[in-house]
Amino acid sequence: MVGVLVVCERGAERIVLEELKEMGSFEETGFREVLVGEVGDLEAFLAALEAKPFIGVSRVIPYEEAFHFKPESLLGILKERTAKYAERIGAGETFCVRMERRGFKGKLSSKEVEREIGGYLWNLLKEQGKEPKVNLDDPDKALVIQTLGNLCLLSLISKEFRQKHPLIRFK
Repeated sequence: MVGVLVVCERGAERIVLEELKEMGSFEETGFREVLVGEVGDLEAFLAALEAKPFIGVSRVIPYEEAFHFKPESLLGILKERTAKYAERIGAGETFCVRMERRGFKGKLSSKEVEREIGGYLWNLLKEQGKEPKVNLDDPDKALVIQTLGNLCLLSLISKEFRQKHPLIRFK
């Protein structure tokens, strides 16, 4: 099963949740217009969404792992988990780190986490003998961090995958 975060158009959450029942297991998150779930085949799921004339889905963010955290421990946990993603960024490829925070306002800063984890990832790539290159607009690989309260979703998304599936977008 593949984890998926779905952001709905304003007011379409219940309609989308009903539509997605046939495609996987989804539930509300407690954050407006945000659903989380699992699908058996990500490619088939995205193709089915893209084929629907109107479904009310604004964007989709697949995730590879999920974990619970406390605000003071998030950076440490992310640093522990970042090494395996650094190995998947090839020599000469550009990267960025993007975080979208929901909850913990005033306790977590998306920009601070992006800078800290981006710098850490830069150093890991340098240690691996790769020449790190950052591209904030259109990176070859993006380490995407989504938080929903104390739940963190983490994934590495390639440019090719984003280009193939226009619903895959992150802030």
